[in-house]
Amino acid sequence: MIGYKRHNKHQRHHTPKKRLARLHHKYRLIIINDETLSEVFSFRLTKMNTFVFVTCASIVLMALVYVLIAYTPLKEYVIPDYPKYEEREKIIANAMKVDSLEHEIGLYDQKLQLLYMVINGDEPPQYMNSANDTIQFTDVTYQRSVEDSLLRAEIQEYNALNVNFQQASYTNPHYSNLYFTPPLRGTITQHFSPADGHFATDVAAPANTVIQSVLSGTVVLSTWSYETGYTIIVQHNSDIVSIYKHASKLLKKSGDAVNAGEAIAIIGNTGEYSTGAHLHFELWYAGKPVNSEEFIAF
Repeated sequence: MIGYKRHNKHQRHHTPKKRLARLHHKYRLIIINDETLSEVFSFRLTKMNTFVFVTCASIVLMALVYVLIAYTPLKEYVIPDYPKYEEREKIIANAMKVDSLEHEIGLYDQKLQLLYMVINGDEPPQYMNSANDTIQFTDVTYQRSVEDSLLRAEIQEYNALNVNFQQASYTNPHYSNLYFTPPLRGTITQHFSPADGHFATDVAAPANTVIQSVLSGTVVLSTWSYETGYTIIVQHNSDIVSIYKHASKLLKKSGDAVNAGEAIAIIGNTGEYSTGAHLHFELWYAGKPVNSEEFIAF
C-alpha cells in the first residue's frame, strides 16, 4: 500500500509535463483520393499549433462580424429594436427642436422676469447686465494718449473735407416706410443738427426708464467708453444702424438678437459727454446719419 502511494505521487508529479509534451506531439493530416487511394494533400500539425490556429481564426472571424455589424447597414437587421436610418434622422431632428424650445422658453421666462421687474421699478439682476458693476470707474485716471489725439484730429479733418458726409441726404423713401418703435418716451433736449456736428436726438426721461430697440436686429457692440458711457449698437436690416449712448445699464451683449420694442438698456447719465439722465440716440442709414425725429415720435 505504501509503495502504491509513492508510485501515485510520482505519477501525478509528472502528469503536467506529460500533458505539455503531448501538445507538441506531431500528427499528419492526409487527404486521400477515395477512388485511387493516392495522397492528394498532407499537412503536419500538432495540438499546439492547431489550438493557436483555431484561436486566431476565431478572433479574426469575430472582428469581421463586429465590423460588418457596427459599420454597415446590417446592424439595422441584426440588432433587435435598432432604429432605421429615417427614424434616427427624426430622433436627431426632434432632439434639436427640443433644445431650441428649451432655449426659447428660457429667453421667454427671462423677458417676463425683466418686464415684471421693470413694471415694479426694480433693477434688473446682475446676470442680465453685460456691464461689470464691480469696476470702480471713479477710481480710474483718464488720460488721452498722443496717438489718440492724432487719430481724433485726423478723423475731424477727414469729415470736414468729406463733401458727401456734409451734404448727405437725410431722407430716403426706402426706410421712410418702415415702422420704428420709439426707444423711449420723453422730452427732446437737443435735436438732430448736422450743421452743428450733432447727428443724434437727445431725449430726457425719468430714471430707470427702459430703452427699447427701434427695429429687430443684432447687437454688434455692447460696451463702455469714457466719453459715451454705456453704449449699445444694433445692426438692422436694410443697412440701418441704431446707436444708444449714456445708459446706466446694458441688458444685451454683443451677438444677441433683439426684436423691435425689446428692452436693451436702462437710461442713465454715464460718460464724459453726458450732462444729465438722457438717451443720446443716433440712426444711420448706408453709413450716413439720418434725422430719427422724422420717423419716430419720442
